[in-house]
Amino acid sequence: MSPKASPERDEIASIQHWSVYGQKGEPSARRIEPEEWEVKSFKRPASTKWKGSVPADQVLQLLNGFCPTVMEEKWFVYSDGPDAAGNAAIHMHRSWCGEKMVELRIKVPLEDGELANADARIKEIVWESDPTRWRWASEEFAKATAIEVCDWVMDVKLGISK
Repeated sequence: MSPKASPERDEIASIQHWSVYGQKGEPSARRIEPEEWEVKSFKRPASTKWKGSVPADQVLQLLNGFCPTVMEEKWFVYSDGPDAAGNAAIHMHRSWCGEKMVELRIKVPLEDGELANADARIKEIVWESDPTRWRWASEEFAKATAIEVCDWVMDVKLGISK
């Protein structure tokens, strides 16, 4: 049996995943507001352009965000927008400390000021780059975190370009 496939490695990977992402969440049926949690801003943000998409049938789910109901749910997520041009920001905070770790900037398609039935575009990712705040303060880990918080916590599957 190779080391990659060992039960011990699988168990360690599961524990590591749980320590970062927590218990699987239930998508919110309503829009989560930033005032619902004590949140902090980035201390030292870094950003880069990032191409990807949010499936049309999951855009509202992403915009609704996520509010933890138990300690094991480790993320608080809310959004700003979309504005009249369709620009929105998805803010991802650790629930225990309220520190902002990742922000996705997306372009939401609108028709007559309402959400259109089309995929949203991911334009940019911003992350906390201060290693005293987040020991994994890297672009690679921020992207992995955004993908996993969307998938695991909010049940939103991002389409990411390589």
